[in-house]
Amino acid sequence: MMRRVMFFLNPLLMERRGRRAIVDRCAAMLRRDGCTVEMQDTVPDLSVGEDARAAVESGFDAMFACGGDGTLFQVLQGVAGSNVAIGVIPVGTGNVLAQNLRLPRDPLAAFTLQRNAKAVAVPLGEVTCRVAAGGQERSWYFVLAAGIGMHAAVMNLAPNGSGKRRWGRAAYYAGGLRLLLRHPIQAIDVKVKDAAGDETRFRACELLAVRVPKIGLWRAGGELHSGRLRMAAVPHTGRAGLAHASFHALATTWGNRKSRLCFPRYADAIEIACAPVERFSQEHPVLVEADGEVIGVGAVTFKMSEKRVRLLWPNRVKP
Repeated sequence: MMRRVMFFLNPLLMERRGRRAIVDRCAAMLRRDGCTVEMQDTVPDLSVGEDARAAVESGFDAMFACGGDGTLFQVLQGVAGSNVAIGVIPVGTGNVLAQNLRLPRDPLAAFTLQRNAKAVAVPLGEVTCRVAAGGQERSWYFVLAAGIGMHAAVMNLAPNGSGKRRWGRAAYYAGGLRLLLRHPIQAIDVKVKDAAGDETRFRACELLAVRVPKIGLWRAGGELHSGRLRMAAVPHTGRAGLAHASFHALATTWGNRKSRLCFPRYADAIEIACAPVERFSQEHPVLVEADGEVIGVGAVTFKMSEKRVRLLWPNRVKP
C-alpha cells in the first residue's frame, strides 16, 4: 500500500483542459486513503532525475509521472533499481506506456486503475552515447524504446513547442514527412549480439531497440517482462526504400521479402552497437533518442540493464 507519494507534473502539459485540477483530484483520493502526497513540476533539461532520486532517498514509496512518455523517462533516471512503484497519469502526445498497460485515455480513469494496482518489476534497457558532438559519454535507462536515425530528428523538431501541444501526433507526422523529403539518409554500421553470444553485422539507416509490444499503430513485438531487446531496423536504402519500409512496419505484415523492395528487419538481442558511417555524418550529426527524448549523437550502444523498475500494473492486465 502507498504511504508517501510524489507527483511529478510536466508544467507544459498541465496548462490545458483542466489537467492540473485532475491531478489535484487524484492527490485528494490518496490523501483520503491516509497517504502523504507532494507535487513537483518537472523541467525540460532532464535534471528531474536528480529530484526523483532525492525523493527515493527521502522515503517516498510511490511516484506518478503526470505528462507524456518523456516525463516518465526523466523520472525513471532517478528511480531505476529502487523499490519505488511508478505510475503514469497520461496527458502527453504519445502515452506509449499507458497504451501497453492498456490504461484508459482518460487521466482520472487511468489513475483509478493504478491506485490499488500491484507493482510489477520489469527489466530496463540501457543506452550509452555522447551527449553532444565531441562531448562525454553518458548512460540512460529506458522502458519503451531507444533508437538512432531520422526518427530521432522528428523527436527533435519541437519537443516542447506550441505545434506539438496544439496539434499532437499530427505535428510529428507533418514533421516526419518534411524530413523524409529533405533530410539526408545516413548510413549506420550495426553489430547485434544475441542471447547465445552470436554476432551479426549489417548496415542500416534507421534502428530501434524496443521493449514494448506496440508503439502507436506499429506492432513492435517487444515484451516488458523479457530480458531481451527487440531490434527493428531499416537496411540502408534511399528515400523510396525508407518510405516503403516504414509503410510496411506501420500498416502491413505481408510482402515479398525476396523482392528488391526494402522491408524492416527484426531480431532479438541483448546488445546492439551502432556507429554512423563517417562520410555520411559530417554535416548532419546522427541523433539518438530514448523513450521519445533526444539524448545524444553519433555512436551508441543499446543493451539490457541489470536494473529494473516497478510499474503499477492494473490487475485486469495479464503480464
